[in-house]
Amino acid sequence: MAFLHGKGGFTGSLGNLSAYQPKGSDKIILRTKGGATKKQIKTHPHFARVRSNNEEFGSCSKIAARLRSELHPFVNMVDYNLQAAFSALNKTIQLQDTENPPGQRSILYSQHRYLLANFPLNKRFGLDTVLRYPLQPVFDREQGAARLVFPGLQPGIHLHFPWQLPYYRLFVKLFMISDLRHDGRNYVYPGWSNRPAAPLYSSSWLPVTVALPGEELFLSLQVIKNNSISPAAIELTEQHSLVMAAGIQMGKPGPNDTIEEVKYCGAGKMLAAG
Repeated sequence: MAFLHGKGGFTGSLGNLSAYQPKGSDKIILRTKGGATKKQIKTHPHFARVRSNNEEFGSCSKIAARLRSELHPFVNMVDYNLQAAFSALNKTIQLQDTENPPGQRSILYSQHRYLLANFPLNKRFGLDTVLRYPLQPVFDREQGAARLVFPGLQPGIHLHFPWQLPYYRLFVKLFMISDLRHDGRNYVYPGWSNRPAAPLYSSSWLPVTVALPGEELFLSLQVIKNNSISPAAIELTEQHSLVMAAGIQMGKPGPNDTIEEVKYCGAGKMLAAG
């Protein structure tokens, strides 16, 4: 790989050369065109390892996108590439599978739930920096539920806000994820359309000088049927894992006496899985 420096740099194609500037970089990378064709990679025996790597990379990336979508309420407070972080986490779990060959290794959350515990959703200010009280959920797999109890949380003692913003609120979410396995031909992705709805708790907006009242939360997976919501009538198997995430979100005054969330100002993490 070569780099272009100075004022004579360019991007695009020139003969057998291609120049491009990666996002976030001030350098222009120069490379030659060519390499194996798409058909060769798909069919030639020499590229069998490449195909298996591509299969596993795709599985890690796709499940990472699903995991990220479950954390949708927290996305506005995320300050780094969460998709890439989840893909790396999935790869770490996938490499623990020593029973299947490369290209068919599973992503077994159920056997590595400890890797999900305390997984950060922020880099600059972690939740443990902002909320200095241990949030420890207790899972009830028979009911597809979890309980979280915390006392009144006091600013200056339990709550420390590094942002110069006037309001905050607490988010807590319970959701379910499933293991990903290979059936010998393809990765079998868990059903997505019929998954139980994930309950979300949100406190009211509070001034940063006011304590967050203590709560005993009981969150249960839900089934939406005929536009009505009921507790999840599902039986969790070993391939299912319950995950609870929590976060502090910051707000500012909005129009008509409303309070608006402020992007990238907040902190969250996955508390635990069970």
